[in-house]
Amino acid sequence: MFVPASFAEHISIAADRWCPFNCEAGSELPGFMVEVAERVFSKHGYEVEYIEMNWSRAIQEARKGEVNAIMGGFKSDAPDFVYPKEELAVLENRFFVRKESDWVYKGIDSLKTVQLGAILGYDYGNELRAYIQESGAEEVTILNGDYHPLSHGIKLLKRHRIDVLIETGPVFWYNAKKLGLADEFKVVGLTKKAAPAYIAFSPALEDSSRYAKILSEGIRGLRASGELASILAKYGLEDWK
Repeated sequence: MFVPASFAEHISIAADRWCPFNCEAGSELPGFMVEVAERVFSKHGYEVEYIEMNWSRAIQEARKGEVNAIMGGFKSDAPDFVYPKEELAVLENRFFVRKESDWVYKGIDSLKTVQLGAILGYDYGNELRAYIQESGAEEVTILNGDYHPLSHGIKLLKRHRIDVLIETGPVFWYNAKKLGLADEFKVVGLTKKAAPAYIAFSPALEDSSRYAKILSEGIRGLRASGELASILAKYGLEDWK
């Protein structure tokens, strides 16, 4: 059972594992976004509680106000949420295949010749979203059911169970490297231009606007002090600005 923020000095943020942005809860390297949130909110007397859960459920729980926020969301994931002015990444989705594959992404029609892997609840843009929703299991494998569906998807790609996997570049390569499979894959196209990713706050909780403002100001402060660059470096990342 989740404790509403109004009854405790903590801010609960939910997401599925999307390393290096948010990784294993409670680990030495919990994720870049997790560390930023902890650093910012601790200065205001709040403890950040990062909760791993299925992404679709995370959005639902935050929308109801059962948790304060989601981590790593795009505005297209949850347009009704409260977004800070400062994002925590600028990312684009890419298509990944095995190195020996001859397939190249040339628009939606080119997907009809392959088995695509996509994660339940992720937003890949209007055109691709429509294709996934209209396709059956013989065209699209929906990855779901655990806290780290991407790792499962990478393994399926390696085993020829799917032909193409869609994910942002830093997240795919981080996880493929962790699995010892980074040399097995290549990028063969992009879905859309880069978009900002955020910690986005519940539309159901009155403190959300205040938290969003605190986070934005905190991110700017971390950037000015050099702390942001130090946190990013721990995960092999660089400032996007």
